[in-house]
Amino acid sequence: MLTTLIARIVDLSVRYAWAVVAGFALLVAGACLYVAGHFAITTDVGRLMDPDAPWARRDAAVAAAFPGRSDTTLVVVRAPAPELAAQAARELAASLRRQPDRFRSVSLGEGEDFFRRNGLLYVPEAELGRLTDGLRDARPLLNALARDPSLRGLANLLSVSLGAPLQSGQIGLPGMAPLLAQSADAVEGVLAGRQAALSWQNLVDTGPAGSAFSLVEAIPVLDFKDLMPGSAAAAAVRASARELRLAQRYQANVSLTGPIPLSDDEFASLQEGSLATSVAALLLVLALLWYALRSGRLILAVCLTMAGGLALTAALGIMMVGALNLISIAFAILFVGIGIDFGIQFGVRFREMHQRRTSTAQALHEAGRAIALPLLLAAIATAFGFLAFLPTAYRGVAELGQIAGCGILFVALPSCLTVLPALIRLLDPPPGRTAPGFPRLVPVDRALQAHRKPLLAGTLAMVAAGLPLLGNLEFDFNPLHLKDPRSESMTSLQALSRSTDIGLDNVQVLAPSLEQARTVAARIETLPEVAQALTLASLVPEQQPAKLQRIAATAAVLTPVLYQQPLPPATDGTRVAALQAAAVSLRNAALDHPGPGAFHATRLSHALAALARADAAARDRAEAAIAAPLRLALDGLKLALQAAPVTLASLPGQLKHNWMTPDGRALVDVSPRRATGAKADSAAEESARLRRFALAVQRVAPDASGGPISVLGAASLIVDAFVQAAVLAVLTITLLLWLAFRQFGDVLRTMVPLLVSGLVTLEASVLLGISLNFANIIALPLLLGVGVAFKIYYVMAWRSGEAALLQHGLTEAIVVSAATTGTAFGSLWLSGHPGTASMGELLVLSLICTLIGAVFFQPILLGQPRARQRQASSARAPSST
Repeated sequence: MLTTLIARIVDLSVRYAWAVVAGFALLVAGACLYVAGHFAITTDVGRLMDPDAPWARRDAAVAAAFPGRSDTTLVVVRAPAPELAAQAARELAASLRRQPDRFRSVSLGEGEDFFRRNGLLYVPEAELGRLTDGLRDARPLLNALARDPSLRGLANLLSVSLGAPLQSGQIGLPGMAPLLAQSADAVEGVLAGRQAALSWQNLVDTGPAGSAFSLVEAIPVLDFKDLMPGSAAAAAVRASARELRLAQRYQANVSLTGPIPLSDDEFASLQEGSLATSVAALLLVLALLWYALRSGRLILAVCLTMAGGLALTAALGIMMVGALNLISIAFAILFVGIGIDFGIQFGVRFREMHQRRTSTAQALHEAGRAIALPLLLAAIATAFGFLAFLPTAYRGVAELGQIAGCGILFVALPSCLTVLPALIRLLDPPPGRTAPGFPRLVPVDRALQAHRKPLLAGTLAMVAAGLPLLGNLEFDFNPLHLKDPRSESMTSLQALSRSTDIGLDNVQVLAPSLEQARTVAARIETLPEVAQALTLASLVPEQQPAKLQRIAATAAVLTPVLYQQPLPPATDGTRVAALQAAAVSLRNAALDHPGPGAFHATRLSHALAALARADAAARDRAEAAIAAPLRLALDGLKLALQAAPVTLASLPGQLKHNWMTPDGRALVDVSPRRATGAKADSAAEESARLRRFALAVQRVAPDASGGPISVLGAASLIVDAFVQAAVLAVLTITLLLWLAFRQFGDVLRTMVPLLVSGLVTLEASVLLGISLNFANIIALPLLLGVGVAFKIYYVMAWRSGEAALLQHGLTEAIVVSAATTGTAFGSLWLSGHPGTASMGELLVLSLICTLIGAVFFQPILLGQPRARQRQASSARAPSST
């Protein structure tokens, strides 16, 4: 009955071909206009998950209490010296604060004036004692530098220090080695045209020169209608850096990282090389279509039908969900994959019929009758596979399943049975010279059937032997592993993570009060997985009276030195003379005092002599590289010696707002303990360490959220969603097949190869070292959708009495369909973006396993059609007389 009805629909479409095509064209035009006027996409990743999940509710509570905290963009300002980086960051922050339309708030974090003034109070008392003692002992040196903070001043200081003090033993070259080495680095860098500066802060801290950066913490105004919602704010940062001439004045460069820049860079990296890859994939798809259909007119009909169907599905999807999300926009890939399959199945069947008959209309009628029930069952089963995600909590894929499922049922299938036959009738392709199929595979068909049972047993045994591998199947829950490591945001993030703790993996606890927050923090800090747990109270330094006394005593000694009137700027001739004198003193000191320090003295002597011979512009650059950091360091020391008592009440308002809400709720920020040792964690070890950290904190504070807790929650939600959808899809498809076949054996003949293909895909993933992640797990619903269609085609052909399936035109259609879909996925695999590449890799692998399961395993499982089995049984039965 259904076959007759569908054949009648095909006949009517062929009879009224112009009307069908015209109506389809009007619908497509209307859909395009609707999409153009209503298209919207949200890049808000928070909308991809069920907001009612426990971890999501906790995240939302923290986000509501501290708006914008999770959207903080880190502007990394790098310069050859930390003094230059800090000053450039201060000027940039001041500029960004004047742009409230682009930034909701801007902070310098530890670079704010509050911490610059009171920073010494946060230093442990013993370390502060050593530091202040050293500053008092360095009073003569500071006096000389403050009196002449210039290139001339440094040269004169070297000349004086290498005279009587060196000869009398008051100082020695080994003790001066850091100053000599870093001064030589700076002058050599200037002469070579490189970025260079002498960091006086690094001389005190004995830190690595040249690794200086400062952070500006900005909360941007986001536009989620844009594919890159933070792009306007990022452009504003870079424009401000250019207007301030930070590169010219401080040798500073600016980069951005954080959740928003990472997301924006991800979209930018996806576009790189996409045009060339897409064109190559399109050409290969057209070549495959030519191989299957052998007619340009037939290919045109299939492509027009698919393109129009895609526009209709896009309009339908926007009507259903309003705005597409980062996952549901992939409906286009799924629709093209399924739509191409339907078109190839109908086109190959038409080609087969047309090769036998001269009439296009008659060939279309026969093709419609032959493909009617298989195509209908495949469409409904595929749609069930996608729609099975609707009840799950993974909203991103649920919307994808809704659009793809409805598109298959209400667009792809109807257009394949109406528009495609009408277009074929109007284009009227000539009959092909050869029938579709693989006649050379006849011996393979015979061999498979002759050794059917051993092959079947061996295949099932191999699949069963691989089941233990599934215990090693990993889900990589770290979303950073899916980012492009070459992007600016990732390189900046990796550099920061190596040099400081920026709190990327921190988790938070929202406590009812500050006192309760302190109690929770104290309990959490006892965990071995935790490095520290901070609250607002942690910002009040300990042992303040003793520290303030030390700072005041040091200020009394150094204030006259630091606030003296400096000498007027030197002329270039004076600079040259000072440089030449310092070069001679350094050379003589190295000759008179061989040993540690002599090498650096010789280096600096040669560098200063070369600088004296260079032009005035080179000495101006050296002035900026040496004198500018010195002046900034002296200004910072002046501010640091003005420390005052710090209490909760005296903390800056913005700082308190970052840790406590107006109604008294307080935040606890918990950092994980980092791996110790020179060897960095592998990705698997890092994921395991963060998992242990998250679970340990949750045992003490079940309300903890953010960081790895949220990532683990999202991973669990996604895995649960796919398990639920898989179970629901298998049940609904099984029920559908039973209603269609009315024989449970035929249902098993369809579902067992599908399940075997799924198992082999996962087993192969383990063997190939492919981990499941947030991106490539989307391959599983496609495996289900395309796989069940292939299996249904074979079972329906087998039920109709077809035997040698490998040589049949159906196999050619399935192989070409898989190849065209695989070409699209293979183009994703070639992407330089790790997430997209992993998705393409697993999609291709799943498609190969599905194809092998359909073309190799299923014919073995099916065996001879029932009609032939009955004939063989009758032939073997003894005749009665």
